[in-house]
Formats: sequence, structure tokens, C-alpha cells
Amino acid sequence: MFLLIAAAVVVADQVSKIWAASTLPLGGPEVAIGLGFNLTYVRNTGAAFGILPNSTLILGILSAVVSLFLIVYLWRSGAQMSRVQYAALTLILGGAVGNMIDRFRLGYVIDFIHFRLPNFNYPVFNLADSAVVIGAGLLIIASFGSDEQEHDEDAGEPFVSDARNKESAESTD
Repeated sequence: MFLLIAAAVVVADQVSKIWAASTLPLGGPEVAIGLGFNLTYVRNTGAAFGILPNSTLILGILSAVVSLFLIVYLWRSGAQMSRVQYAALTLILGGAVGNMIDRFRLGYVIDFIHFRLPNFNYPVFNLADSAVVIGAGLLIIASFGSDEQEHDEDAGEPFVSDARNKESAESTD
């Protein structure tokens, strides 16, 4: 299932980038769409926020390694994850693959969404970047609600699972 969701992220990202590159002039004037969001087509040869400029090949290889790791990890461990963790890693996978395709195919990443307000100017980004950021945010949220870190309200003691508690009770008998 995670491959279908990640593929949907990649398709949405690639279609939106093709639209932006064919519709918006490179570096041209921004098109305001409301609530601080604007459309502007730029080519990013670095990483997020313009760091590591002209590192397309290295970042493409890194994206490929991360994507392969995530595929193996989700395949092997997906059944043991919470839904939030699973969704988070799937979004990160889709975003990593979306930008990796640009890096290897074009030599840069197409960015076209610009959020800015008076006194605030967020760097131009794309749907793949959004998927990675949302996925990372979901991982942070999931870390606060881990099932294994719950506490037994009566005893005030942490518990891992009913099976482990049953094993320890039987071993003391």
C-alpha cells in the first residue's frame, strides 16, 4: 500500500512541476494566488533553503539511498508501525523520489510555490518538499504518542505489552 501512496505523491509532484515549467516564466514575476501564496518558477541546484548550491548529483544519490532505505524499512517494518508513522515515512519517500527524479532528469529541482507575507519570506518550494516537511512533522507528532511509552494509570509504571506483563507475572509464580 505504501508504494501506491508514495507513487501518488510522486505523480502529483511531477505533474505540478511540468505544469509550472510550461506555464510560468523562469524567474518571472510572481502570480499571487492568495493568503500569502504565490507562484514563481525557479530552478534549484541545491538542497532546501538554497543550501549546498550546485550539488545536484550528490543530492540525487543521497535521495536514491534514502528512498531505497525507506522502501526496505517500510516493507519489513510497516506492519509494526502506527498509522501516523507509516503515513509519515510514506510521504517522505514520495517527496524524496519526486525531487530525485528532477535531479537526475533535469540537473536541478523545479520549485514554484512561494509563501511570503510582510516581514516573512519562505523559500520557494514544491509539492515534494511539502510531502517531506509534512512527513517529518508527522514523525515528530508520532514520537509524542508512542504506544510503547504509555503508562499504567493505576500503578504509575510503564508497560510494553500485555504479553510481556503476563510473562513476567508467570515467572514470579
